[in-house]
Amino acid sequence: MRWLLLIAIVFLLSACSFFQIEVPPDAYSVETALQILENQEYRLVDIKEVDQYRDVEMKGKVAIFESKTGDVLLLYAYRGEDAKQVWKAVKKKSGFLSVRSILELPNMGKFSTILDGKRIVSWWKKRWFFTVEGRNGVDKFVKHVFRVYGVLKE
Repeated sequence: MRWLLLIAIVFLLSACSFFQIEVPPDAYSVETALQILENQEYRLVDIKEVDQYRDVEMKGKVAIFESKTGDVLLLYAYRGEDAKQVWKAVKKKSGFLSVRSILELPNMGKFSTILDGKRIVSWWKKRWFFTVEGRNGVDKFVKHVFRVYGVLKE
């Protein structure tokens, strides 16, 4: 029985590698990390400074993107030593989350939910915290963000 439990734990931990969470290199500024996401599919409309997100203090930036299909997406970005605590506070403020929508590990985390009619996907890793929100196209945009940041890692 112990061996079965041990094998199950090892399998689950190895499966976590499938849940890749990508962030830019630490050398990047928050503004640069947002600007490099613009391409033919997603036009960067504006970048503004923010002091908080959902009543959680975080001095970062928000980028407004518009997709080719007209979807407006907000990408909040923060870099700091307390990125994990910011993510946990945002997760708590976001209300009910199902177990299926949360990935929480010691070195990274991600959750997704729907709040006020908007889809929200939030993640942290290392010193970075990001949140994408919008009415449509959020999951596709998050995949784009992970793809761009994944290329930077290589």
